[in-house]
Amino acid sequence: MKRLILQAVHLIKQNPFYSLVAIVGTAVTIAFVMVVVMIYEFRSADMAPESDRSRLIYTDTGVTMRKDGTDRYRGMGRTAYEKLFTNLPGVEDATWYAALMKGACSLPASSDRHNYNIKNVAPNWFSFFEYDFIAGRPFTQAEYDLARGALQEVDSQYKNYEAVMNPDYRCVVVGERVARQFFGSAEEAVGKTLLINFVPATIVGVVADVSSIFQAAYAEIFQPFTLTNEENQYTYWERNYLRGARLAVIKMASGTSAEEVRREVERRELVLNNQQTEFQFKMQNLYNHTEYTFFRGSSVNPHLVYVLLILVLLGVPAISISGLMNAQMQGRLSEIAIRKAYGASNVSIIGHFFVEGLVNTLIGGALGFVLSYALVSLGRVWLLGNGISNLSAISVDISMALRLDLFALVLLVCLVFNLLAVLLPATLAVRKNIVVTLKGGE
Repeated sequence: MKRLILQAVHLIKQNPFYSLVAIVGTAVTIAFVMVVVMIYEFRSADMAPESDRSRLIYTDTGVTMRKDGTDRYRGMGRTAYEKLFTNLPGVEDATWYAALMKGACSLPASSDRHNYNIKNVAPNWFSFFEYDFIAGRPFTQAEYDLARGALQEVDSQYKNYEAVMNPDYRCVVVGERVARQFFGSAEEAVGKTLLINFVPATIVGVVADVSSIFQAAYAEIFQPFTLTNEENQYTYWERNYLRGARLAVIKMASGTSAEEVRREVERRELVLNNQQTEFQFKMQNLYNHTEYTFFRGSSVNPHLVYVLLILVLLGVPAISISGLMNAQMQGRLSEIAIRKAYGASNVSIIGHFFVEGLVNTLIGGALGFVLSYALVSLGRVWLLGNGISNLSAISVDISMALRLDLFALVLLVCLVFNLLAVLLPATLAVRKNIVVTLKGGE
């Protein structure tokens, strides 16, 4: 075996062009297939903090309008959320949040400001998703209610300004990067005051940074979903709080289908709108996690798209390499004839080409494995980002990227293609007459 491998390496040196094509083709094929599959799994597999992605349903913003379809506004308010998603049959839990926004953050009496991605969340947000608290804790229901109360109107014109500017009335949870930026460590940040859009808040907890591939769970700062987010605006209460800024996430119980949830929400929506005299609310779409992540709002099946993409990535290079290997074999017919003339058996000749193809494939596989991780790691912002995060906000855990089972499967497929491309022409070649082959005949 050692002798055959050494011979194969020697022949690779003798045929550098064909060997290089086979190696590079295999490496690129394996790398691209692994990147496609890894991206799909990064975005769809159950993994913390979105540990139950397979059971999640996401809402769109919804639309409020008058009964005649005019005066349309996007957004779901408290009334619509509670009527549609509270105590749904077959649903284990539900929560809500507001769309991600940028906010200027600084320390009190400091002009050094940094922008971070902020998300306003419900009080059960940190029990709904699985965050890793490095220091501190989530804000409690009492702290959530206190923040809402601080922003209630004292009368028809003024808010409780003193309460708003009191950091004890506003508790937030921040990511580790934010804590280190302002306080040096996660532990030091807990209990400290941070100005968020010039309003003071007390940091009660620090979580491990969340990658933006987790579209629902990602943020750098989490703060209570206060009254300013949904009720202190005319277009909200004028529509009986059907309109607001809520986006909902629903966690189905085991054994419940997304279609069952959709039908129940549609039924509740009909009941809700029949109770309204002037306005109605329409929840236009409910998405499962895969639909929400890929091709949202279209009829394209993401599973089918990825299967077809993988088949193309596997098939096109395989066909190209097969054609090239067949051409190479035709050019080596005289070599095969001479080896047979010196007494080499058909099995030894075919075995020689088998080892040569195996070595090429294994070298290409090793390079493809390294290339796939390099592509995901170095190109993580382009491949995994969603346009809202800076480079440091997106991390790739090496255990997530180094999928040995996936690599073995793709390598096996490439090995079959490459060996067939070599062995079939070699088998046909050794059956030819030596004299005819040397004369260049068929």
